[in-house]
Amino acid sequence: MTTAQLKLARIAVALIFALNGLLYANWTSRLPRLQEIYGIDNGKTGFALTCLAIGALVGMPLTGVLIVRYGSRMLTSVAIIMVAVIMPFMAFMPSYFGLLLVMPMFGLFTGMVDIAMNAQAIVIEEGMKKPLMSSFHAYFSVGMFVGAGIAAGLIALGLDAGPHLLTVSGASLLISLWCVRQLLPDAPVETNTEGKKVRKFSLTIIYLGAAAFCCMLAEGSMADWTPLYMIKVTMSPESFGPIGQAAYSGAMVLGRFLGDWLRARLGAAALIRGGAISAMTGLAIAIFFPAPFTAIIGFALVGLGLANIVPIVYSISGKIPGLPAGVGISSVSTLGYSGFLVGPPIIGYIADYQNALLASGGSWLPGVLGLRVGLGFVLFLMVLLLILALFVLKFEDPQKRKIEG
Repeated sequence: MTTAQLKLARIAVALIFALNGLLYANWTSRLPRLQEIYGIDNGKTGFALTCLAIGALVGMPLTGVLIVRYGSRMLTSVAIIMVAVIMPFMAFMPSYFGLLLVMPMFGLFTGMVDIAMNAQAIVIEEGMKKPLMSSFHAYFSVGMFVGAGIAAGLIALGLDAGPHLLTVSGASLLISLWCVRQLLPDAPVETNTEGKKVRKFSLTIIYLGAAAFCCMLAEGSMADWTPLYMIKVTMSPESFGPIGQAAYSGAMVLGRFLGDWLRARLGAAALIRGGAISAMTGLAIAIFFPAPFTAIIGFALVGLGLANIVPIVYSISGKIPGLPAGVGISSVSTLGYSGFLVGPPIIGYIADYQNALLASGGSWLPGVLGLRVGLGFVLFLMVLLLILALFVLKFEDPQKRKIEG
């Protein structure tokens, strides 16, 4: 492949990451209107979102199987187009039952595009011979930011959910059709069926999957609980709730744009260790010094620390010798995504349990609010992640890593 092809493919994959975030921001912005259209409460909305998550969890490992036969270029092309095509149907189904049919299909292709576009990113990393994964993930965040702005503008213009999602879907399809023409074929993989090799694959996937699980559980928890922590624990006014979340998200985007440059100089293992330490420090500040200003600083450090861990883990999992990129990424991302799903409820259960102990006088941490204990669980996971980072060095390409002293 030529340098020009690689550059065009890099732009196309970055746009697909951004489109994925843009589409996500637009359909989630219309959830309140979808509740009105179908006459559903928060519980039924939650069940619909659970159906979407189940579809994604099916789509991720399925993509790992299909990608071996059809390649990441075809899977990425089909998945991003189907995500854009299916999205408007959320607003046009005749009943809530119809919505429940749409959501798992949408989730299926969302899970597929998540795996396939990361596999394409691996192809480009290998072709350009430098780290790029963190910047690709940064473009997802940029897409979410732009998508939120577009959604706010269309809602302000009075566009209903159906025309809104159709408009965004149509524009996204046009961009997608250009992008998929620039994608690259996967590199050939040498297969090896020896038992020892299979065991090595399994151990590698377990380590990387555990790291992804810890990180994405933390990401899901921070995304959902940060605003409430600002209001309930730091006693900030309601307007301060989004500020803590903005500090976390903004620092994560900044960290991802810097991540490839840092990885090229420090190596993956050092960057993961540094990220875990940054997240641990930020959580400790927010938990033990729960004032508005200190919590905002703490959440920013958490975002900065978590920024590059998942992109690096995906990058390494897609370069395991003898294993197709899509298979490695799908296995690790399925484990990671399960952490993203279970994290927020776990924090809620821990917080409720701790508050119940406080009310009954049975707590051995008197005066500590439940959410602080819940985030303490995330802090524990960051310690575990720091330990797992010691093993990551074994899986990084020895020609591309830096070993100190």
